[in-house]
Amino acid sequence: MATRTKARPKVRVTESDFDKLTAVSQAPRAPTPGAELLIEELERFSIVPDHSDRRLKFVRLGSKVTYRDLSMQKERTVRVGLPGEADVDENRISVLAPVGAALIGLTVGDVFRWTGPDEKLREIEVLSIED
Repeated sequence: MATRTKARPKVRVTESDFDKLTAVSQAPRAPTPGAELLIEELERFSIVPDHSDRRLKFVRLGSKVTYRDLSMQKERTVRVGLPGEADVDENRISVLAPVGAALIGLTVGDVFRWTGPDEKLREIEVLSIED
């Protein structure tokens, strides 16, 4: 299970994304580390209107995100989506993957830390976001 290691950054989500994420988190399935992390994060989201100012950049469903895995010192660019949209060959990750759950709601410069099921610290930093 994911555990807190330091204060987590503020996270935002649009009203419609919140509804979709809530539905995904409540769908029956075997527990996974990413699903558990998403459920934890749902409690922390600040919900913003769907038509909020797009200059307020944060990771939304469908966002293309470049992040750095600080543990491995590697950069990766992915598109974050719902489970049925995940495709490794297209660099599309699900919000039910630990990194996908961690990225939702973050802004450029945010660092998100969590402990994985292997008890290893994971850290990612958001470098850029495209809608």
